[in-house]
Amino acid sequence: MIPVTFDGMLGKLHLPSGPASGLGVVVVPPHGLEALAATKSLRILADGLAAAGHAVLRYDLPGTADSLGGDGDPDRVPAWTASVAAAARMLRECAGTGGTIVLGLRFGGLIGTLGAQSIPDLAGLVLLDPVVRGRLYARELAITARAVAEGARLDPDATSTPEGLLVGGHLTTPGTLKAIGGLDLGKLPAPAAPILVLHRKGAADAAALASVWVTQTTVTAAEAGGFDGISISPTMATTPHEAFATAVDWTETLPHSPLATPGAIGAATLSGPQFIENAVTFGEGGRLFGVFCDPVDLDPAKPAVLIVNAGRNPHVGWARSGVDLARRLAADGVASLRIDLAGIGDGVDRPGAPDAVESVLYHPATELETAAAIDLLAAHRPGPIVLSGACSGAYLAFHSAARDPRIAGLVLVNIQRFVWRKGETVAEAIASAYPLASSYVAKVWSARSWRRVLTGERKLWPLVREFARRAAGRLRAVVPSGETRRARAMMARLQARGVRVELFFSADDPGLGDLALHFGAGGRRLANDPRVVMTLIAGSDHDLTPPAARQALFERVLAATRAVQGSAAKQVAHGTTSA
Repeated sequence: MIPVTFDGMLGKLHLPSGPASGLGVVVVPPHGLEALAATKSLRILADGLAAAGHAVLRYDLPGTADSLGGDGDPDRVPAWTASVAAAARMLRECAGTGGTIVLGLRFGGLIGTLGAQSIPDLAGLVLLDPVVRGRLYARELAITARAVAEGARLDPDATSTPEGLLVGGHLTTPGTLKAIGGLDLGKLPAPAAPILVLHRKGAADAAALASVWVTQTTVTAAEAGGFDGISISPTMATTPHEAFATAVDWTETLPHSPLATPGAIGAATLSGPQFIENAVTFGEGGRLFGVFCDPVDLDPAKPAVLIVNAGRNPHVGWARSGVDLARRLAADGVASLRIDLAGIGDGVDRPGAPDAVESVLYHPATELETAAAIDLLAAHRPGPIVLSGACSGAYLAFHSAARDPRIAGLVLVNIQRFVWRKGETVAEAIASAYPLASSYVAKVWSARSWRRVLTGERKLWPLVREFARRAAGRLRAVVPSGETRRARAMMARLQARGVRVELFFSADDPGLGDLALHFGAGGRRLANDPRVVMTLIAGSDHDLTPPAARQALFERVLAATRAVQGSAAKQVAHGTTSA
């Protein structure tokens, strides 16, 4: 996988791993939250297509993910449509391909079909679970926005704002919604190329589209399972391997094309008004992925920030939080590196590792991968480093900082485990992540909650076990457990080095239970250290979906960088360095 940039967009090029077919595949991603959840799956699909001899280019649509611009920019649909042909041109330049296959997932299928009309060497079109009618998709977005908010215990009415619709923090403006609503593949002529349509069972629109297009060109249509698994949660997403294998097999039936001499591939650089970004691969076998974000006006006295994955969220971050944080830090003169560890987003899985959360979250190998990222950032920007991580990323940041003297600041966001509990599985850790008893007990007694337990929608035993564990933890407070002693010892090492520690929690986050278990309710055992700062954010969820929560986090990360800068200046003035 080779990072590339073109027309203000970031892409990932997968060159053929065997005899080349001469065909290139442009992979058009879904929209918004679905694009985030599908990142890993589309990487796996691209690897499969490359193994079949095709050159493949995945890319981020304009104004999304790592590409330049934002959701609020005007004319999104025309920009997204034009990007398909731009990606095809880039693929021809970089790989010398003689024919182009356009492959789109969900909304990417609709945009891919529109953009394919402008590709002169179109060799095929692959639509995976495609959105056919924009009007229905716009309604689906509104329903999804409310469902995501309700699932996160946020106000669903707050998803509809004057600026537009917020789906898991991703904005779709009224103008973009109107433009989407006017799209309908059924009203377009079939592209002049063979077409594959794989749709989920009962998808009447996709089946009807195929039945119309088959009168105009060669169309293969079939039901395929597994698309629901990509869903809207990157952490819990599963890859539809069987459907992807069907798509790869179909592309191998297409005629090969002659290859041209490919051009040189330059650095993957994007520049904004206040930042310059470079995408890289690193680590053993180049399996890890990262994006450096350097300020145009770099202040060398300021520490750099390493942004670690939260759960299996790619480096882009929930609601594009990783990208926004990095670029806002650059405006303050702070350099950063946002990364994907192995098995997350653009991070290639470790050899033999299954595509499952247990092979990624809290896995011992991720600590070595985080160390490789620290080495990379330290070589790029020598000096002190601030680690910022959420959930499982906060666990990694805590453990990495306790070991590495280069870490001078730490931002732990909704950390769920300070130390791993002996015998606990990742699935159990996720199952135990219920809201605190103070806010959840009322729901336990509601008829709806009991119905969810009795029907099996919510398992009772993890809930009972978690409440019992917390109660037992209070009873053991006088005699700390081995886990608590380890957590306190690591925190003591940080305090002895003078590391700035920002503890940042949503007000009812279940991670507060682990904090209380090891450091007392609200972290009271740490209250006397001015370098440990506790922040509670009301009205937020675990992912910091509300914009106000992400703004508060930015302010705390910025405060950490300034505190580290001030501490370093004092050490220089007194002729000392950190241990």
